[in-house]
Amino acid sequence: EKTKEADKKEQEDLDSLVGIIDEAVNGKDPETLKEALEKQKYFSYTTKYDEEGNKIEEDSENPTKTPAITIPAGFKVAEGSDIEEGIVISDRDGNEFVWVPCEKTEYVEHTYTGDAGWNTSTYGEYKDWTGDPSQENENKASVEKYGGFYIARYEAGVPSDASFYVPATESGSKTYATNKNVNTYAPVSKKGMQAWNYISQTNAKTVSEKMYVGSRSVVSRLVDGIAWDRTVEWIAEDENLSDVVKKDSTTKGNYANNNNSSKITTSSSILWAEHLYKYEQIDGKNVDIGWCPAKIYRYDAQFTSGYSANWTNLTDADQKYSNYVSNGFKYRHDVEMATGASDSTKLKNIYDLGGNMQEWTTERGSHKTTDDNTTTYGEKTHAVLRGGSFHHSGSSATVALREGHFVVSGTSPDVSFRVVLYVKK
Repeated sequence: EKTKEADKKEQEDLDSLVGIIDEAVNGKDPETLKEALEKQKYFSYTTKYDEEGNKIEEDSENPTKTPAITIPAGFKVAEGSDIEEGIVISDRDGNEFVWVPCEKTEYVEHTYTGDAGWNTSTYGEYKDWTGDPSQENENKASVEKYGGFYIARYEAGVPSDASFYVPATESGSKTYATNKNVNTYAPVSKKGMQAWNYISQTNAKTVSEKMYVGSRSVVSRLVDGIAWDRTVEWIAEDENLSDVVKKDSTTKGNYANNNNSSKITTSSSILWAEHLYKYEQIDGKNVDIGWCPAKIYRYDAQFTSGYSANWTNLTDADQKYSNYVSNGFKYRHDVEMATGASDSTKLKNIYDLGGNMQEWTTERGSHKTTDDNTTTYGEKTHAVLRGGSFHHSGSSATVALREGHFVVSGTSPDVSFRVVLYVKK
């Protein structure tokens, strides 16, 4: 037993030295070992703290006090001091996550029984939705031990080493890429980034798991239905936000109908793109044709949400869409914005849970669906999307929304994903 204790202490000391070396290499010269440990920027080993900031010793006579937050090795507290308002941690690369506290009994999937606000689209018609059982068991074990998990503060962003990365500078604007359905990169969780859209559920799950490969303190995964539901319930514990996440999320997201007095505006330049959604009018009705994606990203302060709800008859090819626009069709302007571009989309320090991008989860189901002609049937694997996008209304596509009509291989300009972290046992 003493040998095990000595080994644990030795490992903690080694981890501390790794942190010191990191700081020295990056030009931060520690004066002495003691001072360096006291001033250490990132926690060198997983540490649990109560709400008052007191360190919790697992072997103390008075163990875990609740609520509590666990700081994983390699992370620091970046923002916030109140768990219920959302404490943000950051890794050395600036990726940010928010602690979602929950007891074992709270870490459960919401049951959809027709209660107000927990809207479903297609999802409710089927009963075969399942996540990844092996991962869910590990996730639950982590939550049971540490009292919570971390959810990415932002929608998944495109990493700077990706071939389709767009830098958030005016000079960096470039052609909009739709070939983002790859699994060779790892996402980022940072403010002001190009959201990683045009990615399938299959690849979203794969790249989410790449984010912290080799970490001894955390495991990264694509968010599942349980984690999303718990995040909704945690936010809804604030009675001022309950209806916002369950009944009408319009004022807290980049939605097509956010055109009232609280619509999103920006005073500084952000990265954004304007897409066209094409319809053809047949017998007086608008018939879905599909997306005409933007040709370029823009970087300026002209972005305003809400005007996307207007229909436009384009008789001449607009310069931005010369490859797509055709006469005789109607177009709706839908605007994608950078991750975390407006504080008005923030809920307990988490950005864009509603609006901007719908987000893949691990939940899948194989069930029969009809094609557009309703003449043939086929077995297809579908995956669940959460929240709404810039193409939706915030009153119908709330933060709590579960939608199940997308196949796992499908991609779209308004579909992305979000990473969650679980502390390793």
